[in-house]
Amino acid sequence: MKRDLIWNGALITGATTGIGAALARRLVSRGTRVAICGRRVELLDSMRRELGDALVTIKADLSDTTRAIEVVSEAKERLGSLDLVVANAGFRINKPVTSIEPWEILTVLQLNLLGACATLTAAIPHMVAEGRGHLVGISSIAAVRGFPMSAAYSASKAALSTFLESLRVDLRRSGIKVSDIRPGFIDTPMTQTNNFKMPFLMSADDAARVILRALERERRVYTFPWQMALAARFLRLLPPVVYDRFSSRRSSV
Repeated sequence: MKRDLIWNGALITGATTGIGAALARRLVSRGTRVAICGRRVELLDSMRRELGDALVTIKADLSDTTRAIEVVSEAKERLGSLDLVVANAGFRINKPVTSIEPWEILTVLQLNLLGACATLTAAIPHMVAEGRGHLVGISSIAAVRGFPMSAAYSASKAALSTFLESLRVDLRRSGIKVSDIRPGFIDTPMTQTNNFKMPFLMSADDAARVILRALERERRVYTFPWQMALAARFLRLLPPVVYDRFSSRRSSV
Protein backbone atom coordinates (compact mmCIF):
# COMPACT_ATOMS: atom_id res chain seq x y z
CA MET A 1 0.00 0.00 0.00
CA LYS A 2 1.50 3.32 -1.12
CA ARG A 3 1.67 6.37 1.10
CA ASP A 4 2.68 9.99 0.45
CA LEU A 5 3.14 9.38 -3.26
CA ILE A 6 4.57 12.47 -4.96
CA TRP A 7 3.76 13.19 -8.58
CA ASN A 8 6.18 15.39 -10.49
CA GLY A 9 3.65 17.20 -12.66
CA ALA A 10 -0.14 17.24 -12.47
CA LEU A 11 -2.93 18.74 -14.56
CA ILE A 12 -6.26 19.41 -12.85
CA THR A 13 -9.14 20.73 -14.92
CA GLY A 14 -11.84 22.94 -13.42
CA ALA A 15 -9.54 23.78 -10.52
CA THR A 16 -10.34 27.40 -9.68
CA THR A 17 -12.88 26.40 -7.01
CA GLY A 18 -14.19 23.36 -5.17
CA ILE A 19 -12.56 19.95 -5.33
CA GLY A 20 -10.13 20.93 -8.07
CA ALA A 21 -8.75 23.92 -6.17
CA ALA A 22 -8.47 21.87 -2.98
CA LEU A 23 -6.56 19.14 -4.84
CA ALA A 24 -4.20 21.74 -6.31
CA ARG A 25 -3.43 23.16 -2.86
CA ARG A 26 -2.70 19.76 -1.38
CA LEU A 27 -0.53 18.64 -4.29
CA VAL A 28 1.52 21.83 -4.28
CA SER A 29 2.08 21.44 -0.54
CA ARG A 30 3.50 17.97 -1.24
CA GLY A 31 6.00 19.17 -3.83
CA THR A 32 4.09 18.58 -7.08
CA ARG A 33 4.11 21.18 -9.83
CA VAL A 34 0.49 21.67 -10.85
CA ALA A 35 -1.22 23.08 -13.93
CA ILE A 36 -4.82 24.17 -13.54
CA CYS A 37 -7.27 25.46 -16.10
CA GLY A 38 -10.50 27.39 -15.93
CA ARG A 39 -12.57 29.98 -17.77
CA ARG A 40 -12.31 32.86 -15.31
CA VAL A 41 -9.01 34.73 -15.38
CA GLU A 42 -9.57 36.41 -12.01
CA LEU A 43 -9.92 33.05 -10.26
CA LEU A 44 -6.85 31.65 -12.04
CA ASP A 45 -4.86 34.71 -10.98
CA SER A 46 -6.06 34.35 -7.40
CA MET A 47 -4.89 30.72 -7.28
CA ARG A 48 -1.52 31.71 -8.75
CA ARG A 49 -1.01 34.42 -6.12
CA GLU A 50 -1.90 31.93 -3.39
CA LEU A 51 0.26 29.01 -4.56
CA GLY A 52 3.13 30.77 -6.30
CA ASP A 53 5.52 29.46 -8.94
CA ALA A 54 4.62 25.83 -8.33
CA LEU A 55 1.31 26.55 -10.07
CA VAL A 56 0.78 26.99 -13.81
CA THR A 57 -2.51 28.54 -14.94
CA ILE A 58 -4.17 28.03 -18.32
CA LYS A 59 -7.31 29.83 -19.46
CA ALA A 60 -9.58 27.36 -21.22
CA ASP A 61 -13.16 26.27 -21.73
CA LEU A 62 -13.00 22.49 -21.83
CA SER A 63 -16.41 22.12 -23.42
CA ASP A 64 -14.34 22.83 -26.55
CA THR A 65 -12.69 19.43 -27.04
CA THR A 66 -10.04 20.86 -29.34
CA ARG A 67 -9.04 23.27 -26.61
CA ALA A 68 -9.02 20.43 -24.07
CA ILE A 69 -6.45 18.58 -26.17
CA GLU A 70 -4.35 21.74 -26.45
CA VAL A 71 -4.43 22.23 -22.68
CA VAL A 72 -2.86 18.82 -22.11
CA SER A 73 0.01 19.60 -24.50
CA GLU A 74 0.52 23.02 -22.95
CA ALA A 75 0.55 21.58 -19.42
CA LYS A 76 3.13 18.97 -20.46
CA GLU A 77 5.33 21.61 -22.09
CA ARG A 78 5.20 24.01 -19.17
CA LEU A 79 5.54 21.40 -16.41
CA GLY A 80 8.10 19.20 -18.13
CA SER A 81 6.45 16.10 -16.70
CA LEU A 82 2.82 15.02 -16.65
CA ASP A 83 2.23 11.94 -14.54
CA LEU A 84 -1.16 12.84 -13.02
CA VAL A 85 -4.18 14.15 -14.94
CA VAL A 86 -7.44 14.81 -13.11
CA ALA A 87 -10.49 15.48 -15.30
CA ASN A 88 -12.55 17.42 -12.79
CA ALA A 89 -14.26 20.18 -14.80
CA GLY A 90 -18.02 19.85 -14.80
CA PHE A 91 -21.38 21.29 -13.86
CA ARG A 92 -24.99 20.25 -13.46
CA ILE A 93 -28.46 21.53 -14.24
CA ASN A 94 -31.21 20.66 -11.78
CA LYS A 95 -34.37 20.62 -13.85
CA PRO A 96 -37.19 18.17 -14.51
CA VAL A 97 -37.23 16.88 -18.07
CA THR A 98 -40.45 18.78 -18.77
CA SER A 99 -38.61 22.11 -18.52
CA ILE A 100 -35.07 21.36 -19.66
CA GLU A 101 -34.04 22.47 -23.14
CA PRO A 102 -32.14 20.20 -25.54
CA TRP A 103 -29.24 22.67 -25.72
CA GLU A 104 -28.87 22.50 -21.92
CA ILE A 105 -28.46 18.72 -22.06
CA LEU A 106 -25.87 19.05 -24.80
CA THR A 107 -23.97 21.68 -22.79
CA VAL A 108 -23.68 19.36 -19.77
CA LEU A 109 -22.58 16.41 -21.91
CA GLN A 110 -20.09 18.54 -23.82
CA LEU A 111 -18.14 19.52 -20.68
CA ASN A 112 -18.74 16.66 -18.25
CA LEU A 113 -18.26 13.87 -20.77
CA LEU A 114 -16.64 14.96 -24.02
CA GLY A 115 -14.30 17.47 -22.42
CA ALA A 116 -13.21 14.93 -19.81
CA CYS A 117 -12.73 12.16 -22.37
CA ALA A 118 -10.69 14.44 -24.64
CA THR A 119 -8.48 15.53 -21.73
CA LEU A 120 -7.77 12.00 -20.54
CA THR A 121 -7.21 10.58 -24.01
CA ALA A 122 -4.84 13.38 -24.96
CA ALA A 123 -2.68 12.59 -21.93
CA ILE A 124 -2.21 8.92 -22.82
CA PRO A 125 0.61 9.32 -25.42
CA HIS A 126 2.65 11.44 -22.97
CA MET A 127 2.26 8.83 -20.23
CA VAL A 128 2.96 5.91 -22.56
CA ALA A 129 6.20 7.60 -23.59
CA GLU A 130 7.24 7.85 -19.94
CA GLY A 131 5.95 4.39 -19.05
CA ARG A 132 3.94 5.69 -16.09
CA GLY A 133 1.12 7.98 -15.07
CA HIS A 134 -2.26 8.18 -13.44
CA LEU A 135 -5.50 9.18 -15.18
CA VAL A 136 -8.33 10.26 -12.89
CA GLY A 137 -11.92 11.11 -13.71
CA ILE A 138 -14.11 12.85 -11.14
CA SER A 139 -17.43 11.13 -11.71
CA SER A 140 -20.23 11.09 -9.11
CA ILE A 141 -22.52 8.89 -7.10
CA ALA A 142 -25.08 10.15 -9.64
CA ALA A 143 -23.50 7.72 -12.11
CA VAL A 144 -25.13 4.81 -10.26
CA ARG A 145 -28.76 5.50 -11.25
CA GLY A 146 -30.74 8.14 -13.08
CA PHE A 147 -31.32 10.70 -10.32
CA PRO A 148 -34.47 12.85 -10.40
CA MET A 149 -34.10 16.25 -12.08
CA SER A 150 -30.55 15.24 -13.09
CA ALA A 151 -30.99 13.45 -16.42
CA ALA A 152 -28.11 15.17 -18.19
CA TYR A 153 -25.78 15.10 -15.17
CA SER A 154 -26.43 11.45 -14.30
CA ALA A 155 -26.02 10.45 -17.95
CA SER A 156 -22.73 12.35 -18.26
CA LYS A 157 -21.26 10.78 -15.14
CA ALA A 158 -22.46 7.26 -15.97
CA ALA A 159 -20.87 7.54 -19.40
CA LEU A 160 -17.65 8.92 -17.92
CA SER A 161 -17.44 6.01 -15.46
CA THR A 162 -17.89 3.51 -18.28
CA PHE A 163 -15.25 5.31 -20.35
CA LEU A 164 -12.82 5.15 -17.42
CA GLU A 165 -13.44 1.42 -17.03
CA SER A 166 -12.54 0.83 -20.69
CA LEU A 167 -9.41 2.95 -20.32
CA ARG A 168 -8.40 0.94 -17.26
CA VAL A 169 -8.77 -2.36 -19.11
CA ASP A 170 -6.92 -1.17 -22.22
CA LEU A 171 -4.05 0.36 -20.21
CA ARG A 172 -3.66 -2.46 -17.69
CA ARG A 173 -0.19 -3.48 -18.90
CA SER A 174 1.05 -0.01 -19.83
CA GLY A 175 2.13 1.21 -16.40
CA ILE A 176 -0.67 3.79 -16.45
CA LYS A 177 -3.19 3.72 -13.60
CA VAL A 178 -6.82 4.76 -14.05
CA SER A 179 -9.15 5.79 -11.23
CA ASP A 180 -12.88 6.52 -11.28
CA ILE A 181 -13.67 8.77 -8.31
CA ARG A 182 -17.33 9.06 -7.34
CA PRO A 183 -17.99 11.68 -4.65
CA GLY A 184 -21.25 12.14 -2.83
CA PHE A 185 -22.32 15.65 -1.88
CA ILE A 186 -19.36 18.06 -1.60
CA ASP A 187 -19.69 21.66 -0.43
CA THR A 188 -18.75 23.53 -3.62
CA PRO A 189 -20.21 26.43 -5.61
CA MET A 190 -22.05 23.86 -7.74
CA THR A 191 -23.86 22.19 -4.83
CA GLN A 192 -24.50 25.45 -2.97
CA THR A 193 -27.33 26.13 -5.41
CA ASN A 194 -29.14 22.90 -4.52
CA ASN A 195 -32.49 23.42 -2.84
CA PHE A 196 -32.73 19.96 -1.30
CA LYS A 197 -31.16 18.22 1.67
CA MET A 198 -27.67 16.85 0.96
CA PRO A 199 -26.85 13.99 3.34
CA PHE A 200 -23.28 13.53 4.59
CA LEU A 201 -22.13 16.80 3.03
CA MET A 202 -18.32 17.01 2.99
CA SER A 203 -16.01 20.01 2.60
CA ALA A 204 -13.95 20.32 -0.57
CA ASP A 205 -10.70 20.09 1.41
CA ASP A 206 -11.78 16.88 3.13
CA ALA A 207 -12.82 15.51 -0.26
CA ALA A 208 -9.38 16.33 -1.71
CA ARG A 209 -7.68 14.58 1.20
CA VAL A 210 -9.80 11.46 0.71
CA ILE A 211 -9.26 11.46 -3.05
CA LEU A 212 -5.48 11.67 -2.76
CA ARG A 213 -5.49 8.82 -0.26
CA ALA A 214 -7.52 6.72 -2.72
CA LEU A 215 -5.07 7.53 -5.53
CA GLU A 216 -2.10 6.59 -3.36
CA ARG A 217 -3.79 3.25 -2.78
CA GLU A 218 -4.40 2.92 -6.54
CA ARG A 219 -8.13 2.49 -6.09
CA ARG A 220 -9.76 1.72 -9.41
CA VAL A 221 -13.25 2.86 -8.39
CA TYR A 222 -13.79 4.85 -5.23
CA THR A 223 -17.09 6.18 -3.89
CA PHE A 224 -17.12 8.36 -0.78
CA PRO A 225 -18.02 9.14 1.93
CA TRP A 226 -18.58 5.59 3.07
CA GLN A 227 -22.22 6.25 3.93
CA MET A 228 -22.88 7.29 0.35
CA ALA A 229 -20.94 4.28 -0.93
CA LEU A 230 -23.34 2.03 0.98
CA ALA A 231 -26.30 4.00 -0.35
CA ALA A 232 -24.96 3.59 -3.90
CA ARG A 233 -24.75 -0.17 -3.49
CA PHE A 234 -28.31 -0.24 -2.18
CA LEU A 235 -29.64 1.90 -5.03
CA ARG A 236 -27.87 -0.25 -7.62
CA LEU A 237 -29.63 -3.34 -6.33
CA LEU A 238 -33.13 -1.88 -6.38
CA PRO A 239 -35.40 -3.25 -9.14
CA PRO A 240 -36.52 -0.54 -11.59
CA VAL A 241 -40.12 -0.61 -10.37
CA VAL A 242 -39.02 0.04 -6.79
CA TYR A 243 -36.41 2.64 -7.71
CA ASP A 244 -38.86 4.55 -9.91
CA ARG A 245 -41.44 4.77 -7.13
CA PHE A 246 -38.85 5.78 -4.54
CA SER A 247 -37.05 8.41 -6.64
CA SER A 248 -40.12 10.00 -8.20
CA ARG A 249 -41.00 11.45 -4.80
CA ARG A 250 -38.25 14.00 -5.36
CA SER A 251 -39.33 14.90 -8.87
CA SER A 252 -41.37 18.06 -9.44
CA VAL A 253 -43.13 16.63 -12.50
